[in-house]
Amino acid sequence: MQTVADRPSASTSSPTAGWASSPSSPPSPRAPATPAERLASQPTRLAELSSQPTTTDRLAGGDAPSDRTTIQGLGTIPSYSGDLPSPLQAMWYAPETSEVFKGFYPDSEIRGWVKDAAAYNDVPHELMAAVLQQENAPGASTFHQVLQFGERSVTTFAAILDQLPGSPVPDAIAGGSSGIANMKRETLQSAAEYIENTYDRPALPDDVRYRIGGWDQDTRLPGDDLKSDLYYASGVLRQLIDREMGAGYQGPLSLAQTERIIASYNGSGPLAEKYGRDAMNLLQGAADGSRTLYFYEK
Repeated sequence: MQTVADRPSASTSSPTAGWASSPSSPPSPRAPATPAERLASQPTRLAELSSQPTTTDRLAGGDAPSDRTTIQGLGTIPSYSGDLPSPLQAMWYAPETSEVFKGFYPDSEIRGWVKDAAAYNDVPHELMAAVLQQENAPGASTFHQVLQFGERSVTTFAAILDQLPGSPVPDAIAGGSSGIANMKRETLQSAAEYIENTYDRPALPDDVRYRIGGWDQDTRLPGDDLKSDLYYASGVLRQLIDREMGAGYQGPLSLAQTERIIASYNGSGPLAEKYGRDAMNLLQGAADGSRTLYFYEK
């Protein structure tokens, strides 16, 4: 995937087309930070960041929980390593220092981000992959994918402008769904605060939060940075798991519980229930080999 270039951004992200990356634009003025943002934005020296373990290191080390949340009765889903048919292979993304000259991100690397983000909040990997596939229909035409990318980018841009004092942007637009996980701003921000307050850990780990030049990607805006979006979506799913099972739950989820959790990601009512059924059909089809879970790579 390639990144898209030079747009105004609260996080100085730049999109990736292909999936590819390009230099970021200067940060836009921001509204005063909320208490949660101030808590999450304590100064961190780049030297300290470079010596900290990465997300993968933490998961493999002593910080990893002894039990994981799993889906019971689903069966084994094969790993997928082919092309991502959707969304459009372009993304808003601020590169890390080591990626300053990197212009292309393989699909397997994006799926690695999905796996790490799910593990960070102990969300079943296949559950998160199914939600992402639901929000990025693999059968969509290129024309539809371009329209979707444009619509979601406009929503993100409106959310960035809405942070400026006296912004004329209506909340109905600025607060709309955006990003690869198609989250609403209010949903994302609620889940980020939930993770901080309930689990006493940041919504984004430092190796995800701070990028080239120490730029802070914890903007709490959907669609502003693809990797951040995946961690925010993981937080939303953890919040929904806890609503269903109780705070801090680790252990098996039944198929019925999994369906309710996924349905809640979409909201409530008949459409949300259908969303949950469709996701379970996808998961069960992936397990029996009749469907492909495109965002799932072990």
